[in-house]
Amino acid sequence: MYSIGEASKLTGITAFTLRYYEKIGVLPEPSRQDGIRRYDDQDLVFIRFIHGLKQTGMSLESIVAFTKDGCILSLNDQDIDISGSLQDRINMLAEHVDQLEQQIKHLETVKAIAQEKSLFYSNMLKEQAFKKVKPNVNH
Repeated sequence: MYSIGEASKLTGITAFTLRYYEKIGVLPEPSRQDGIRRYDDQDLVFIRFIHGLKQTGMSLESIVAFTKDGCILSLNDQDIDISGSLQDRINMLAEHVDQLEQQIKHLETVKAIAQEKSLFYSNMLKEQAFKKVKPNVNH
C-alpha cells in the first residue's frame, strides 16, 4: 500500500491533483488507514490510465463519465451485470481513439511542413556558405 505522496511519485501526478480527481469523481476515494489515503498497485494502474486519457486530450467531464461506475475490474469479480458499463466504456474509447487518429493526421501534416521548411532553410544556408567560399574569378 502506498501513501498519497508515494502514489504521486510513482504516477507522476501531484497529490493535489489526486485529491482533486477524487473530489470531482474522476478517481474513487481510496481506502484509508488511520485516516491516511492508501493506494494499491491496481489503484496506481488506474491512475496512470486516467492520466494517459487526460494527456491525450480527453476532457475531465468525459473521464468522469468514463469512470462513473468505478473500477470495472473490481465489479467484474462480483455477481453484477456490467455489460452496459463495458459497452459505454468501449464506445467512449472508440470515440477517443477516432479523435486521436485525427490529431495524429494533423500532427503528421504539421510535421511534414516543418520538415519541408527545415530542408528549405538548410539549402539556403548551404547556398550562403557556397557564395562565401566561391573564389572570385574576375581578377
